[in-house]
Amino acid sequence: MSTIVYSVNGEGRGHATRVQAIIEMLVPKHRFVLLASEDAYDHFRGEYQDHPWVKVTPVPGLRFKYTNGKLSYIKSICGAMPFLWNLKESVRSVERVLLSESPDIAITDFEPLLPRAADNLGIPWLSLDHQHFLSVSDFRGLPTKLRWQSRFLRCSIGMFYRGQSGEAVSSFAHLPNRKGCESVQRIGVLIRKKIQAMRSQTANEGFLLVYVRGSAPDTFWQSLSQLDKAIHVFGRCVPPVLKNIEYFGIQNDAFIRQLSKCEALITTAGNQLVGEAFYLKKPVLAIPEQGNFEQGVNAWLVSQTQAGWSLPFSQVTPHLLSQFLLCVPMLSERIEELDCFGNEDARQFIEQHLPISNFEVDSPELPFQSVA
Repeated sequence: MSTIVYSVNGEGRGHATRVQAIIEMLVPKHRFVLLASEDAYDHFRGEYQDHPWVKVTPVPGLRFKYTNGKLSYIKSICGAMPFLWNLKESVRSVERVLLSESPDIAITDFEPLLPRAADNLGIPWLSLDHQHFLSVSDFRGLPTKLRWQSRFLRCSIGMFYRGQSGEAVSSFAHLPNRKGCESVQRIGVLIRKKIQAMRSQTANEGFLLVYVRGSAPDTFWQSLSQLDKAIHVFGRCVPPVLKNIEYFGIQNDAFIRQLSKCEALITTAGNQLVGEAFYLKKPVLAIPEQGNFEQGVNAWLVSQTQAGWSLPFSQVTPHLLSQFLLCVPMLSERIEELDCFGNEDARQFIEQHLPISNFEVDSPELPFQSVA
């Protein structure tokens, strides 16, 4: 039995749900101390309140900034200044957690404090995320605009952290490795037990499921309103009141149920959600957030799988939505050929870096008593 300190980027919930899938596989064989901020911390607080093998601790985090619905890298950098100003003290705070918990290993999902603290204390640490897809992939197959944008972003990935003992990248689809990155392990999307349980119950009840993390233009909602379909919307983006659109807000369990029952998913192009939809055999119309280069690559990859379409918000029209719906049966056939399930590969990646002696105990003698 090992103690694993796991830090999680707090932007959105994709990072948190990926880590949750890992915890479900490894608890109670191993216990976890989770360091999280923002959305991830809120998610874990709800999932692991008073959990005996999982402790949740808040840490400062970074968050994207937007201007008129478009991701602004300049504003995001400026917004990160308080975080950077307090970086040393934040790292020292994480060091105190590590000294208190004596972990066998540390893992980060694109969070910058834990790697620095682990390095300072000589604790081995791993990287398991999606974002390093940008730093380890060969971009020669991408469209020209995405290729140059991705090369620009590649330079920023190393600023988060470097020096990991092992590295794995999770994605619903992969590009070839770039030279020098052949040792990086490529795995599929990590799927939570709740979603796995829904796979045998999937159905097509004829409605479209929409998830928009940030904002969407009025033209997008107007186009959806002209379809002869019920539209179920989740996320923070509140749609206008229109005849066939019903808004559900943020309800994790309700969203999973509806994902298993919808005809297709229309969503901003987050890697985790696209992979969950493909796992449940649901075609995807991926619409990248404006200015979000990573989502631009994800959306392009959706189209390359031939199990979905990708469009920018500006090109979403009633006609193209109707054409997408006509293609849903063909897209569904293509999904049957996809295998983007990465859970077992993730388990093997983590456990191969743990001390062998730590597998001899079936359950911890001293479980955590409460959530921090």
